[in-house]
Amino acid sequence: MLRRDDVAEALPAWLSSLSRASFRTAGYILGEQIAPRLPSDRFWFLFLLLVRYDARAFLVTMLKALLLRLGEGSVSLDDEGFLKLSQQLALSAVDRQKTLRLLLPHIDDVGKIRRLFLSLGLSDEEEWIPFLVDCSTLPAFYLLFLALRRRDHERAFMLRLAVHLAKRGDALSFNMASLMKAYFGLEELRGTFSLKLSPYELSRIELSFPVFCQKMCLSV
Repeated sequence: MLRRDDVAEALPAWLSSLSRASFRTAGYILGEQIAPRLPSDRFWFLFLLLVRYDARAFLVTMLKALLLRLGEGSVSLDDEGFLKLSQQLALSAVDRQKTLRLLLPHIDDVGKIRRLFLSLGLSDEEEWIPFLVDCSTLPAFYLLFLALRRRDHERAFMLRLAVHLAKRGDALSFNMASLMKAYFGLEELRGTFSLKLSPYELSRIELSFPVFCQKMCLSV
């Protein structure tokens, strides 16, 4: 069996020798046939190796394999292998953006989303806003709500986000826009919103994620 050092040297050399068509075929085989079946430690090793070799060609392919394995429970974002990978991804804003856009909609835990941002080098919650606003899930919207409370003095910014959410078309985004209108006093926001929250209910939203979910889902 080849050692990891041998693979780390041989695989990039082999890929570099391929024609364009053969390279695409190799990418398909690596991402869709080999990566989903590897032991977890070897999966992370392959992922990191390919991203270092050519992230443009392999990052999305391997992220799709990661999503499949996360769904199966055969790997975790808490694995040491992902922590090593995330350090590499954090070096490129483009790679970091691709990773967040693809992974965030599939993470159903507030703590895991926080850890994902932090592992990718984003420690300021205000940097999370552009990613969270386009992710129509309750954990993402809860973190968005917490981040927006730090910018409630920026009325024009808040209104633009609320309009963007209202136009998205899905019920959860529309309810988030409704919550923003009520909580931040965005009376300029036009539309008929079915989510009605009293001042008492608005104050309770700040308490916890379960309370936020309960209120957000009243009319979903």
